[in-house]
Amino acid sequence: MVNNNSIKIESMFLVQIFILLILNTMIRTQYEVLKNIGELSIYLSFVFMLLMLIKSFIVRETYNSSLKMIYWSIALMMIINSLSFITTNKVDSLYYCQLMLLYLFILGLIRVKWSTRHIKLLGYISGLTLILLFAHWILSDFSVHRFKSIFRNPNYLAVLLFCLFYFKVLIVKYSNRIEKIYFISLIGMNFVLIYATNTRSVLIAFGVILISWLFSKYYRKLFHYIFYVTIAFNILFLFIYIKIQNTAIGLFLDNLSIQLLGKSLYSGRSELWDRIINKIIENPLFGYGLGTNARDITDTTLTSHNQYLQVLIETGIIGLILFIFLLYAIWLLLIKNLDNYVSRISACFFIGILVYENFELTLFQNNYSIAMLQWVIILIGINFNEKNNSQMGG
Repeated sequence: MVNNNSIKIESMFLVQIFILLILNTMIRTQYEVLKNIGELSIYLSFVFMLLMLIKSFIVRETYNSSLKMIYWSIALMMIINSLSFITTNKVDSLYYCQLMLLYLFILGLIRVKWSTRHIKLLGYISGLTLILLFAHWILSDFSVHRFKSIFRNPNYLAVLLFCLFYFKVLIVKYSNRIEKIYFISLIGMNFVLIYATNTRSVLIAFGVILISWLFSKYYRKLFHYIFYVTIAFNILFLFIYIKIQNTAIGLFLDNLSIQLLGKSLYSGRSELWDRIINKIIENPLFGYGLGTNARDITDTTLTSHNQYLQVLIETGIIGLILFIFLLYAIWLLLIKNLDNYVSRISACFFIGILVYENFELTLFQNNYSIAMLQWVIILIGINFNEKNNSQMGG
């Protein structure tokens, strides 16, 4: 009885955290009162997960050696960012503490033992959020041009919808017939809203997820290598994208993008990235310090719009290597459990998110509200088990 009560309490704790993760997105709305709610919610999300993390270390019964590499990778990321903070002094202590709390949030997620109970609860919460957004779209006269709802930017709404989509895909697997109809309908609504935002990067991520899923289903041995191909592609993409802009191939791809997506492939990123890379070359090993943005080292007013470039700007090649090491440690844990539906979906979304990061900054301190949702998506697959009866371990 005590154990069952403990499970219920911890399940409710996770639900509260997920509700906070939805409220976190209010920080990117157009309204000041909602922004304040979002900011408070982000702090509460950190605190709640920190409490769960502490509890997991107190009550754990055994040490899970399979998590050793990911523990080391997180520790090294925290160390390199701490050294960067101390030696460059580019940001204040609050900025630094928030980033450290994000790493602890990631560590907490790794130690959660997810069950079908959690999947269903998260599916219903994300479904309710989608219904509210869809209702607002209807009230906005079915806008199909850069719809952004209450948010400041349609790209933000698109990546939020991308995250919500994941939970509805999961719950379909564990639903009865009526629930399946309901959630499949929500999936359709999800795609309609994404189309209305006119956001290419999310559509590209979905394309990558679909290809990854096909490989995981029909070419399992090849799927194991898709992470390495993706990382290599992401690094090469930066240089190829810049170099081919004015070539025949670049013009062909640009015209194809305009025909299929209604937007040019080149929207100023190539010039921005070229300037950033030239500055990175001047200080390649350790970067310019934690919190440094593209606008701090170039004449632009924009962000780098690329997570890998941003890591290079802040912590240099050393930081990028440690970041890739963290991603690699996660990948090894995901592919160990590919026979599990949730793990396979997480692995496919992981690859899609890595490609998406070629165009945005959503995994770390540049966007905490989306970062936390994306880390949930990536890490659920590590410790998911349909027969799990406890929530934390390892």
